[in-house]
This record gives sequence, structure tokens and C-alpha cells, in this order.
Amino acid sequence: MKAGFYKKGFWKKMLLLAAIAYFISMNWCQLMLVRGRSMYPAYRDLQLVVLVKQFGSLRAGEVVAFRCEGLHALLIKRIVAVPGDWVQIAGGDLYVNGIRYGGQADGKKVSYAGIAEGPLTLKEGEFFMLGDNYGASIDSRHEEVGCVREKDIVGRVFPAK
Repeated sequence: MKAGFYKKGFWKKMLLLAAIAYFISMNWCQLMLVRGRSMYPAYRDLQLVVLVKQFGSLRAGEVVAFRCEGLHALLIKRIVAVPGDWVQIAGGDLYVNGIRYGGQADGKKVSYAGIAEGPLTLKEGEFFMLGDNYGASIDSRHEEVGCVREKDIVGRVFPAK
């Protein structure tokens, strides 16, 4: 008597299921594992998130994943400024278009200004990203990351429920 997985058509069904899962993962959404503390407390180390790859216009405050050539990695960060905005980090505070960034309501200071020490205007198709945990994040302040091009953004990030 043959085991159930040897029944006629089982492997064809498994191959079809794997192909569908691969297609969905490559084109619409996929699960990702957060590594590190740069987005704490919104996301914690080893948390599963959903990456939605079909997205329209992006706004400040949204969390996205993007390819970073300088670090050879896929990073998850929060958009703090969009094309046409200007950013500057002065006195430990982030300013977007001259207004103190509202994401710092808890009083956290940005200890490292990096490339945003002086006013930095974002070009068309560029975004400025920060990790929520400023002290543990390598983000747009660092030359290895810099301003993120829209074509490098892979998708929006949402907590997996």
C-alpha cells in the first residue's frame, strides 16, 4: 500500500502551489523578518512583517523596505521627507521644511546628523529615511545609505498579525 503523498498528481499539485506562492511573493506581498533594533519600538528584532510590493504614492510617516547598495542589504525605515522637501538635523532635532519633525514627540534627540547637518533638499524621486530608534539606526543620515531613490523602494511594511 502506497503512502498518501505518492498518490497520482500529488507532486504536480505541490509544484503548482510552490509556483503560485513564488509568483505572489515576487509580485504582490511576502513575509520578511526584521533584524536589529533600528525600528524599535514599532518593530522589534526577529519580528515577522508583511512587505506589500504593489503601492501607489508614498508619504512621510510610512514604513518601507528598500535596497541599499552601499550596505548590500534590504533595509526597513520610516519615510520622514519626500521629494521636494528639505531636511536638516540641528541641535539634536530633525527639521523638515523648517518644521520640527513630529515623530520626535517623545523628546528623543538625534545624536548624529551625518549628511543632514546642513540643509539637504530632496530631488525628484528621492526620500529621506530614518529608523525609529535613532541611536541604533543606519539610515539616510549615513553616506552608505543617503537619500533613497524611489526605484530602490521594494514596498510598504506592515506588522504580520
